Amino acid sequence: MQDSVKELLGRRKNRAIAIILTCKETECDSYLPDSASYRLRKVVLDQVNELHDLCVDVIESLDTDNVVLNEFWLKKIEAKLELIYRQTDDEDDDI
Repeated sequence: MQDSVKELLGRRKNRAIAIILTCKETECDSYLPDSASYRLRKVVLDQVNELHDLCVDVIESLDTDNVVLNEFWLKKIEAKLELIYRQTDDEDDDI
């Protein structure tokens, strides 16, 4: 993968994390116990970083012609996005 693409993905990932965590801190933290705030922060960081790593892996594999982007990879990405959604938007969760 070109370094410029990798850098762009990294910057975009960091910006997304910053936006999500800033919103969490300003809109939610006053309503959350410290332990829940910490867990939510950890989920955001872990899941967005993992999604970024998966995207980098897919792009790098395309560069080497080892992998064709197909339903398998698209389903993995979709599953990761669904996990992020469930962990950050589940009203029944104690976070």
